[in-house]
Amino acid sequence: MEKLKQYRTKLNLTQKEVAEKLDISQQAYALYENSDRTPSDEMLEKLAAIFNITKSELESKATEMEYRHIESIEDFLLTSYTSYHSTRNIESILKEDGFERLYDYNEWNLKKGGKYYILKNQSAVIAFKIGNLSNYAFNIAGCHTDSPCLKVKGNTLIDSSEGKKINVEVYGGLILYSMLDIPLKIAGRIIVNEDNKLVTKIVSSDFNVNIPSLCIHHNSTVNDSLTLNKQVDMLPLLGSNTDVYSLLSNGKEVIDADLYVVPDVKPYLSGVNKDLLVSPRLDNLTSAYAIAKAIIESNPKGIAIGYFSDNEEIGSGTKQGASSMFLPDTLEKINRSLGFSKDDYNKAIANGFALSIDNGHAVHQAHPEKSDISEKVYMNKGIVIKHHTNYSTDGLSSSIIKTIAKTNKISYQDYYNRSDQRCGGTIGLITSSQLEMNACDIGLAQLAMHSAIETIGYNDIKLMMELVKSYFNTSISTLDNYEIKLD
Repeated sequence: MEKLKQYRTKLNLTQKEVAEKLDISQQAYALYENSDRTPSDEMLEKLAAIFNITKSELESKATEMEYRHIESIEDFLLTSYTSYHSTRNIESILKEDGFERLYDYNEWNLKKGGKYYILKNQSAVIAFKIGNLSNYAFNIAGCHTDSPCLKVKGNTLIDSSEGKKINVEVYGGLILYSMLDIPLKIAGRIIVNEDNKLVTKIVSSDFNVNIPSLCIHHNSTVNDSLTLNKQVDMLPLLGSNTDVYSLLSNGKEVIDADLYVVPDVKPYLSGVNKDLLVSPRLDNLTSAYAIAKAIIESNPKGIAIGYFSDNEEIGSGTKQGASSMFLPDTLEKINRSLGFSKDDYNKAIANGFALSIDNGHAVHQAHPEKSDISEKVYMNKGIVIKHHTNYSTDGLSSSIIKTIAKTNKISYQDYYNRSDQRCGGTIGLITSSQLEMNACDIGLAQLAMHSAIETIGYNDIKLMMELVKSYFNTSISTLDNYEIKLD
């Protein structure tokens, strides 16, 4: 039961302490917390008494997300089911380090040396840290908070021979077959009426659902070709219930919701040297985690900005996406709140830089022919600098990042797409064109991008944190004749 850990940590109790109160072993209690054993009614009563809640709260089918300590990249990946969850986790990391929340409709009283963040739609966040302003500049590291998955369509369930199914549509460029036969979870946000106020709650189901595949006996050519119909083959099996919302609302009436069906697979290390991280949502939550950690550890020159936008997987064209005015408006408000002029703002843009951080394609072990004929990148071989007309990188911006990497002894690779293969996009070009700012697309080499479960080099994550921190700590000055000075 995922909520047991939430209630336990809220009271600052260890597993051992709870187990002693229950008069059972710590190993036995851990089985309850990890959902490997279901507590009896008597045990639920005891647990409710320890956590000072009702038994019905423990028995509810949903967990409402609260602020919590993020223990590791694995913890972050596992619990960041949707953009709402990843944003809440990013916010938890920032709050724990003393970042102050601001609101776009209030006056800001910023202080040199201060660290702040602002939310948009509960699914996007901008964090910034005011450093040495002798070279006034906006140094941005951007990523996105969403991942491909299935989006729930309304509240009505669909009949089937094995109970009810959830009606869904595809969100983003999902590899459909990767969602078959794995544990899935319903997650997102619900909107309820409380005291004549519309209140949003970030929730996830305490139960799993799945999408059973069709057996080979009924689909004899499945290993030769597989075609999946999104409306027929991709509806998760729920079982017996009348609707979706009641399972997630703890008895409250849900007015509407933004819900998704997402992979619920625990991240794990693979390989004899345990140097590969296998997990859902590596694209692009490894970038989000690296940026959040880097801005905390940085001692920036200028203003370090972590930009976590939403809806990149569907084109960024929302109020919380990279095509919105969320970032430009925030930068202008920072400038005004520090008492600077429009000319100062233009200087901060000219001296500024935008890193767009989103993963790239490693050479596939079975299909190396899908990579470029000469420019190849590999997992655990360093940061990937991405070159393509779909990316913001040019020779100058790439040179800036390469110089920062070399200075700080951080290995990197150059990625080019094979010319006859489709290349995806990022928020890089959007951010660069919006702000008229030098920008570079970088990322980590990974496999199985947009699968329910992806693979990345575990050692590369630390390198990305170090590069982003070093970037924030670097002064980038634009001189005459397109000359750049790095300090």
